[in-house]
Amino acid sequence: MAEGVNDADLLVALAQDVAAFEAFYDRHFERVAAFAARRCSSAEDVADVVAQTFAQLLGTAERYDPGRGRPDAFLFGIAANVVRELHRSGARRRALVSKLAGRDLLDGDDIERIEAAIDAAQAAGALTRALEDVPPGEREMLLLVADGRTPGQAADELGISPGAAWTRLSRARRRMRALVNGPHDRRQDG
Repeated sequence: MAEGVNDADLLVALAQDVAAFEAFYDRHFERVAAFAARRCSSAEDVADVVAQTFAQLLGTAERYDPGRGRPDAFLFGIAANVVRELHRSGARRRALVSKLAGRDLLDGDDIERIEAAIDAAQAAGALTRALEDVPPGEREMLLLVADGRTPGQAADELGISPGAAWTRLSRARRRMRALVNGPHDRRQDG
């Protein structure tokens, strides 16, 4: 069912169609995991956020309105709420969810990948400080792309042309390199 079917159609069908759910999950798992890794402090929390996001998606998919936004925006809205709830509820809730979901659901490769993503996110302190020095328009473009949007999708969200989006992204990347590596780094954007 998944080949040739767009995300909006999958999202509408996934509550009643296991194949549609699996296809939607396969398409978005990595982006949701990366989103969670930037916002969580342990591999278990990342696994919990991903699992809860897709579980909640099953229960709320019928509320998706294509006129109000893209399917990935709907999904990441759920993921953001799950992360917020995880942080809000504190250690007691995390311990309970960890016992329910736990490492048993993850193999060694999954744990290594998640821990590597967490390490990278935690090492991003210098980037976060440098990001504060990037002009707001360029910063917003860079953040949208970092959250998994294509430059075209980010352009749509910001209400700018694709050319302006690419220019902002290129400038933001160049500024970040200069701020983090110093002005000697002359690599070009790819």
